[in-house]
Amino acid sequence: MQAGVSEFRLDQNRLWITVENEPLPQFLEHFAAAGIDVQIDPDAQKTVTGSCSAADMESVLDKLLSPYSYLLDWRRESGPLGDLVRLTGIRVFRQGHAASVQPLRRTRRIETSLDGRFRYMAREILIGFKPGSSIENLRVLLARTGGTVIAANAELGIYRILLPEGANVPDLAAQLGNESSLALAEPNYVYDLPGLLPVGNAGSAAPAQWAAPDKSGKIAVSVLDSGLSADDNLNRAVISAFDATNPGAPLTADAVGHGTLMARLAAGLVDPYNSPVGEGVPVVAVKAFADDGAADSFTLMNAMTHAVKNSSGPVSLSWGSETPSKFIESAVQYAVSQDRPVFAAVGNENTGRAMYPAAYPGVVGVAASNGDRLADYSNRGDFVDLIAPGSAGGSQGTSVATAYVAHIAALYMKNHPGVSASDTVAALKKAAGPTGFLTESAVKQLLAK
Repeated sequence: MQAGVSEFRLDQNRLWITVENEPLPQFLEHFAAAGIDVQIDPDAQKTVTGSCSAADMESVLDKLLSPYSYLLDWRRESGPLGDLVRLTGIRVFRQGHAASVQPLRRTRRIETSLDGRFRYMAREILIGFKPGSSIENLRVLLARTGGTVIAANAELGIYRILLPEGANVPDLAAQLGNESSLALAEPNYVYDLPGLLPVGNAGSAAPAQWAAPDKSGKIAVSVLDSGLSADDNLNRAVISAFDATNPGAPLTADAVGHGTLMARLAAGLVDPYNSPVGEGVPVVAVKAFADDGAADSFTLMNAMTHAVKNSSGPVSLSWGSETPSKFIESAVQYAVSQDRPVFAAVGNENTGRAMYPAAYPGVVGVAASNGDRLADYSNRGDFVDLIAPGSAGGSQGTSVATAYVAHIAALYMKNHPGVSASDTVAALKKAAGPTGFLTESAVKQLLAK
């Protein structure tokens, strides 16, 4: 038999595995790929060989990991079809050396469709069941596909499934679309943050008279982006910081820088007009994009549900893709159904092609202006709802325009307690007039008290 793992599957406390002469760290990478936090003593080195089918996991690990000690972390997690007991952590170490463990880095693999139209997470599929389905429907599907539940989003009714090595994800998603118990099945698509275009004048770092917001209020702008490198002023605006890419870790950095600029715009610390006075707005900062600037559908959906739970204000999405996703659309519709106005960038390439989530129903697509005209780089089309200044903080793009509009929307909601999301959007569109341009004078009139 060829060395390596030819079968690996988990279902709560049951394990299916066939492994031959696999080095221990590589063997444990299969657990990490299943969403498990793996830590290993660097000096715990051996090769692993064995086979089992639907066996008790701890009994199998006793044999496979000997002579090392190990600790398992279990958690009962809520899912759309009921609770699941899931292994969430495993630590392997030489006896008496528990403190020597180090995190095992999980390698994220991204694949591209044969036609080059979209990218997706290797071996991963997202599924949503129809009403009336049971946990048994999930187990039957897992048994047939050889899948393992990595995670679930109970609010949106989504399971994230790890498939066997070599699985053709797009083909399987298409096949599962015909399943009687399934409502949706898609690859776990991957999206990239747009690049910001430089401008010559960086503008002021912060309005001289910026007023820190009242952080006890629930009207905050939720920024779903690349993270947060907060300074003293931004710390005074952020009411919640969540890392959806690594939920157990604090959010204290932004390797890309995109998210931090968007948070500053949302908070009012950066203004396209370099106004001497800035009215602060609270911010919910959610890291959905990894340090390489890419995000997957499931992480974006978790980011959205966190945003809705932690703010009653606008949601700012300064990114987009030409690849539509029913799952991302469902996340957007969830926010809209919870009375949150959602703003999304329409893209920094003037292609005229629809960008998502900006083109989804209920989402306000934001294009960028340069003075009294559309910026040359800004996308345009019937999915554009508002046009706002796209230059601030030394950068330009529809990302900037989107975060700025979300800031204005939050101020309007603050000035009109109890106003609905739809009425807020209607007020912004009325202020912009038939051309759709949200000019400085239009904003001042909209926010006049």
